[in-house]
Amino acid sequence: MTAIRSFSAALRGPGLARWLRIVGPAWVVMLADVDAPSVITAGQGGTESGYALLLPVFAIVPLLFVVQEMTARLALATGKGHVELVRTRYGAHWAAVSVLGMAVINFVAYVAEFAGIALGAGIVGIPAPMAIIGALAIHASMVLTTSYKWFERLALALSLALFSFVVLAVAGRPDLGHLVSDLSPLPSDVPHDYFALVVAIVGASIMPWMLFYQQSASVDKDLTRADLHGARIETLVGAFASQALMAAVVIAAAAAMQSAPAFAARAANLADLPEGMARLADGGAGWLIAIGLVGSGLLALIVVSLSAAWGIGELMGWPHSLNLKPSQARRFYGVYLVEVVPAAAVALLSHDLVRVCVGAMVFNVVVLALPLAFLVLLTSDKELLGDLANSRIQAVVLWCVTAALLACGAFGMYQYLT
Repeated sequence: MTAIRSFSAALRGPGLARWLRIVGPAWVVMLADVDAPSVITAGQGGTESGYALLLPVFAIVPLLFVVQEMTARLALATGKGHVELVRTRYGAHWAAVSVLGMAVINFVAYVAEFAGIALGAGIVGIPAPMAIIGALAIHASMVLTTSYKWFERLALALSLALFSFVVLAVAGRPDLGHLVSDLSPLPSDVPHDYFALVVAIVGASIMPWMLFYQQSASVDKDLTRADLHGARIETLVGAFASQALMAAVVIAAAAAMQSAPAFAARAANLADLPEGMARLADGGAGWLIAIGLVGSGLLALIVVSLSAAWGIGELMGWPHSLNLKPSQARRFYGVYLVEVVPAAAVALLSHDLVRVCVGAMVFNVVVLALPLAFLVLLTSDKELLGDLANSRIQAVVLWCVTAALLACGAFGMYQYLT
């Protein structure tokens, strides 16, 4: 199958110098995937289910690679973004439906990112309004470099903040024997909403806006079909890194729950965190959690906003490149700068930030079905991709995966709400 060939092809590729030129779109989107609500969801999972969620976290790696590899294949073979291809192949109506779905998805994501940033900043005593206003200022400044290259460098630097979670996992001093014993596909001692947590982990790992971002970013970076091997390597490495960081948060929260006595948060801002993370934040690791949450929320906020600005620009036929000056692409930059403001207000008014974050991740799995369906259709189009198109067997498998994700998401949402 093409998926298996793609996975094995990711183990081969061009020389180091050329790969370094290629790196960026997949790594940034994969690290942005470990966003603030994903971290909160992983912390909640470690708190409630211990190490039992580690197997689902790592089982998602191949699925994450296959989905994002399709976006890279489309971008490098056609030189067009997701929405532009939908409009070209299926008409403006379906492209508008795709963008509308993305707008709903992204608004939920914005609220969750701001909620996570507020939680992280609160750990070190920064008030939520100040944290959110600061996030808006950084969000605006990062993209106004009028250079995709410089934006990408800033995003890559910001992604390093997420590795604080690896240090956090070590600081939690996990019991390795207990960790290994919990790596079971059918754990016994888990809460009644374990399935909803698993669905939330899936939603935290494969997000709809990722499909839009990687494809458009690859186009803006001027990658071509000759760069496909390198793009596959980057996507594979990014998938492992993304899930390893999620696993680090699960491990840290689970270890804190199992090694510490009964806990009562000494500050309201800690009480808003999942208990396992709060126990660590109550000690010397609070800065690690704060750095990770704020960094992950900022990176994802910027990436999600760009995915929307690119998508709307592609739909409307506006100039939509980070290599253009604001005067040359006013509407593109305007969408990027303005769309997040209502979500910031909603996050400030929310009282249960953890529930907002976990609920957003479950919701992601439901709404992933539409962009994923378009992705499967486009990558199965032999007229469009030629020898890079999905095989018939792969297309059937991908349609089954899409249907299964939709069913799991709907059931997970029902279980979460009830």
